[in-house]
Amino acid sequence: MSRDRGAGAHLMLVLTATMAVGPLLTHSLSAMSPLVIQDLQLTETQFGLLATTTFLVAALTAVRTGRWADRLTARTLLVVMFGGAALAMLLTAAAPGYTVLLLAMVLSGLGQVMANPATNRLIRLHVPAARRASWLGIKQAGVQASQLVAGLTFPALGLLLGWRTAVLVAVGVVLLLLAHGWWTVPDNHAGTPAGRPPRTASRSGTAPRSRTRAALTSWAPLRSRAARRSRSAPAPPSRPPMPGVVRAYAAAAALTGLGAQAANVYLPLYAHRELGLDVVTAGATVSVSALVGIASRVLWARVMDRPRADGFVLLAGMALGAAASAVLLILAPLHPGLAWAVWPAAVLHGGAALAVSVVVMSGAMRAVPAERVGASTGVVTMGLYGGFCAGPLVLGGLLQLTGSFAVGWAVVLAGYLACAGLAVLVRSRARR
Repeated sequence: MSRDRGAGAHLMLVLTATMAVGPLLTHSLSAMSPLVIQDLQLTETQFGLLATTTFLVAALTAVRTGRWADRLTARTLLVVMFGGAALAMLLTAAAPGYTVLLLAMVLSGLGQVMANPATNRLIRLHVPAARRASWLGIKQAGVQASQLVAGLTFPALGLLLGWRTAVLVAVGVVLLLLAHGWWTVPDNHAGTPAGRPPRTASRSGTAPRSRTRAALTSWAPLRSRAARRSRSAPAPPSRPPMPGVVRAYAAAAALTGLGAQAANVYLPLYAHRELGLDVVTAGATVSVSALVGIASRVLWARVMDRPRADGFVLLAGMALGAAASAVLLILAPLHPGLAWAVWPAAVLHGGAALAVSVVVMSGAMRAVPAERVGASTGVVTMGLYGGFCAGPLVLGGLLQLTGSFAVGWAVVLAGYLACAGLAVLVRSRARR
């Protein structure tokens, strides 16, 4: 029993770390955004394009890599994801200019896109059905754990050591986590699930050699006939289309992902420029969101564990909570006495917008059989990363165009309200 618990704890650490290392570069650059922008002489749009590049690459490759996650072994996936994150950080730290930094973000997107399909597949293989949603919530909280650590440590490290050295410190942490995962992750990811014997094996595990030869000899004529028939037989049917509920979850992920990532990238810069907070305090705004996000993802995952939990009902409420956060961000700069509103906005952002991925991922896992979990997760991931890549680009472009964050936050508000409307629409149709 204790051995099983130890193995479960190791697997949980691997899953959480896998979700954390991918976005760590984006979160660290966001937390140190005033330092990075000043050092490289970037515009707000150029800075937003860094995160957009990462998530655009992830969105374009999500479906195909979701299928790869159904086939590759767990250790292979860990090397791709953790190794890609480490290489992207090394390239970032050594970047002489903006072009090389963009290339690093491309590599970061390629490394982190497999995280959701791979971890969801491991949960489906190794975690009992009654506990899968809870495990999903905990491992999804790895993204916010990464954001929390970045917001608390990187602004101070950047001021003390320089932002490039701070990124190099993160490389060492990623490599240590890769070593731990390599030695502890169960590596039956692409084969037959543990405990299930192959269909062709006998009870003892192998068939007697003489019996095997006799069977082959007696079936030889039939096999030759079958071979001749197979040449003229029609091709096997293609895979069934993805269920509509999966596509609806993907659309909801895109609409909320736009606002969630816009706030993740620009909230520290907004607090620094619009509200006059210092670099360290401004970085703490995303730490507050991350801390609340960790708790909210676990909480919402437990709600999704209930047999009658309705993902779209939850999405409607979460989208409205995220919309309230956007309203507070619009109001905060209007008067010096309203600057405090950034903190409840950060809390609502963490409690609602950052927890949406738990609901959409859990819903996508429920909607398909085990052998298509990677593919369905890939579809939802494509929607999520599509929103992620649009958010920073839209907010950064509007900021440079208007000189104010207000219009950008209004677009974020519209996305949240659209998600709430979509959830209500899907739920109403399901009742008919």
